Amino acid sequence: MISNMRMLLDRHRLRIATLALMTALPFDAKAVSAPEQRPPTAPSAQADNANPELTLSLSLELSTEPGNEAALVGRLVRTHFLIPGDQLELVQRFGNLRKEFLNKYVRPTNFLGFGLVSHEVRLADIRQFITSEKTLRSSQASYRNLFARQTGLGLVGVGWGAEALRLDSEAGLAPYLANYIAREGRTSHIVPLLAYWAYDRRQADATLPVGHYDSAASEWGGFLGNIRYAKVDVSHESFWEISPRISAGFGFSLGYLKGLDGHLSPITKRYFGGGTGSVRGYEYGSLGPTDTSGAIMGADRKASGTAEVLWHAFDIGQTPIVLSAFIDRGRFYGAENSAVSSVAAGASGLGISVPVSFGLARFSFARASDETLRTQRFQFDAKASWR
Repeated sequence: MISNMRMLLDRHRLRIATLALMTALPFDAKAVSAPEQRPPTAPSAQADNANPELTLSLSLELSTEPGNEAALVGRLVRTHFLIPGDQLELVQRFGNLRKEFLNKYVRPTNFLGFGLVSHEVRLADIRQFITSEKTLRSSQASYRNLFARQTGLGLVGVGWGAEALRLDSEAGLAPYLANYIAREGRTSHIVPLLAYWAYDRRQADATLPVGHYDSAASEWGGFLGNIRYAKVDVSHESFWEISPRISAGFGFSLGYLKGLDGHLSPITKRYFGGGTGSVRGYEYGSLGPTDTSGAIMGADRKASGTAEVLWHAFDIGQTPIVLSAFIDRGRFYGAENSAVSSVAAGASGLGISVPVSFGLARFSFARASDETLRTQRFQFDAKASWR
């Protein structure tokens, strides 16, 4: 469940479609042949260090990028390393728009009543389209430390982080970037305090999504950084079973960001709409307020939602094929010194979802309501399940 903690990546994450290998390989550090994989019993620190149990999960992935270009993603997940319950996840993403390394380590703890502690290190070089001629390039480094506890009302977590950002722009600076650098500097750093809550009541490993999910996250960048800000995100999802082969539901996401004490809101914390998980039918990151040159600045507020009906239409062998119809709507607004302060967009379309052994591949074909924006009719993503 700690994997739900993904606050940092929400502004830049490309929705991933896992299209190739995913295996689980048990490994004994002291033997050539792999032993039978089983949970350790009555572990001790000495025994674990002498004979650690290691489970490997490998995958190769593709992701949708603007223009329907594909980017390769490598992922290595290691679990039960050194002590029971440990999980070390290493992710590397390479593409035209993204070079990223993510190392996340989760282990059990008894600190102040918390059950899990995570350490996350991220290094990234990300390019984002501002206009057809300009590209924003950002180099980022961050660390996050979160403590989580499972309660009767969901997973609760608190923590802190440290982030550094370097901004560059190819083919000159857009006006809003020039203003941002003049006020906040080309290089900035923040030290946020974090809080998180997630309550998941969705059915696991279901053919169709059924159940409810709520989450809330907050960040406060205080006096330890050179940019001060506050940020709050709230989301909800509900799906109901209409019949054994049909489910329907809706979801929404709200976000609020504000620079404090005269500071602009950090660019990496702003909301860029479009793409799967936001408003389908538009390129990822293409929706938001613009400056006088037409450059997309990112929004300080967002409100987006979706409604969807899913039908388990037929099976190919043992694989169910799920067809869907959806409507997405979103509004991204609020940016200081913007020429266009608000962008609202919608789309409707059809989807195909195919549960397979390595996850759930989802393909959507959407018609955007505003063809003057950067549209992308075909998009895809993947995840382990409907959850």
